[in-house]
Amino acid sequence: MKRYIYLITIILLLLTNISVATAAEDNRLLPVLVYHHIQDPVKSDVSCTPSMFEAHMIALKDAGFTPITIPQTRSFLAGTLTQSIKKPVLITFDDGYESLYKYALPVSVKLRVPMTVFIITSRIGQKPQFSAYLTESQIKEMNASGLWYFGSHSHNLHTESTKIYNAFGGGKVNPLLDELRADLVASSKCLENITGVPTEIIAWPYGKFNSEYTAIARLVGYKMHFTSLYGYNEPGTNPYSIKRIPVSARDTGASVVKKCRGRQR
Repeated sequence: MKRYIYLITIILLLLTNISVATAAEDNRLLPVLVYHHIQDPVKSDVSCTPSMFEAHMIALKDAGFTPITIPQTRSFLAGTLTQSIKKPVLITFDDGYESLYKYALPVSVKLRVPMTVFIITSRIGQKPQFSAYLTESQIKEMNASGLWYFGSHSHNLHTESTKIYNAFGGGKVNPLLDELRADLVASSKCLENITGVPTEIIAWPYGKFNSEYTAIARLVGYKMHFTSLYGYNEPGTNPYSIKRIPVSARDTGASVVKKCRGRQR
């Protein structure tokens, strides 16, 4: 009996994997990849080398994936993305390191791959820790390429702020919520002043958020919220809880393609 149950479980898992992979192949799923830093040599598990990054992008295109823009992502979630776009994938970056200008921008232009970066806006042009962040002029140049989209990764609240929220007991009456609202407004205005375009997208720092955070971000004007929840997005997916797939220093072009096909975590 135990062996029978085990076999049934294996079959169900295989059918689920096949179903996810098939859905990714026929445009019913949208994988959203999340990168951070590009450096050589790699000094972090969430970094990759310039050659690795370019290899990932080439592998995706060779496998038939179509990197899409933020407006196209909005259309996908609404179920209105044109069927001529096959196997969509969204390429995103968190934090906004200067390495994106040096290494990712040339790849983006060379391969015509649109990319999205979520920026900690108080760190623009700064080097507060181990690496420099994008400058205003670099952001303007990237924006002018027509291939880059910019969103908020907070202004000055790049921390696991939900721990502070919970320390106050949670709830709608919470001193952190006023701080969060001000921070999100400042971040949005900062980006609009640089790009000339109001930003409507945010990636929560460390992927941490709750219903109160979501409500405030919506009121401020953020219409698409990206998280660290692992998974694939479908037409009709909640735009305030978009799933993403992290890319690590161990990934190759082949493994990134497999992740996008839904065949491995």
